[in-house]
Amino acid sequence: MKIIHKFQSMNFDSRNNNAIKYIIIHYTALRNFSLALDYLCNQKNRVSCHYLISQSGKIYSLVPDKKRAWHAGLSFWDSDKDINSMSIGIELDFSNYPKNNSYNLKMIQSLENLLMSLKKKYKIKKNNILGHSDIAPYRKIDPGPKFPWKKLSKKNLTFINTNIEKKYIIFFRKWLRRHKIYSIKKSILFMLAYIGYDVSLSYKNNKYFNLLLTNYHNHYLQNKYTSKIKIIRYLEIHFLNLLLNK
Repeated sequence: MKIIHKFQSMNFDSRNNNAIKYIIIHYTALRNFSLALDYLCNQKNRVSCHYLISQSGKIYSLVPDKKRAWHAGLSFWDSDKDINSMSIGIELDFSNYPKNNSYNLKMIQSLENLLMSLKKKYKIKKNNILGHSDIAPYRKIDPGPKFPWKKLSKKNLTFINTNIEKKYIIFFRKWLRRHKIYSIKKSILFMLAYIGYDVSLSYKNNKYFNLLLTNYHNHYLQNKYTSKIKIIRYLEIHFLNLLLNK
């Protein structure tokens, strides 16, 4: 795996001795690679990432791993708030413009190689390889519904659901009722919070709740299910997989 160190962004600071425990995947949302590179390296923008991957699959290192790149913004995962201090940020040259609107084979192969290397080097759990939309679900959608999470899961690079015995599902549903979690919405938010999501804005605001559910769907389900009931069934298995394999 070749990493190009030709360009550098000065948009970084210290990690304050925080260990690297997350990898966050983004897309640039800019018209082409050159614009993305300029934007990430411009000090006026105060935005950066550790790695930028082009449509041709070239990997550019813009900020050293040991430094705190500015890619996550206001974010949250599993009680962690300063995600920048404990993550590696990877930007993909992708947008809705014609020249870079696909996650092509070369790009994804390079991403997989980089993820495997970083995961091994920093002992990162596959559950902690996330999208920007996971850590900031109320304001971000990247890497978006087209991103091939399923392909990454086959390489053990992200979470994948495995079958759970029915007795555990039945027990969990009884547990919810016993703790007076009756509504579908509250059940969903309870499970999403356990997985790691920030659910704080979703209890009283249905717009935020729908954003949260959409971003969960785009990551873990994509085109698999569309009905809310089937999403809940999948979510139950996701929750129990994490709980039973802790």
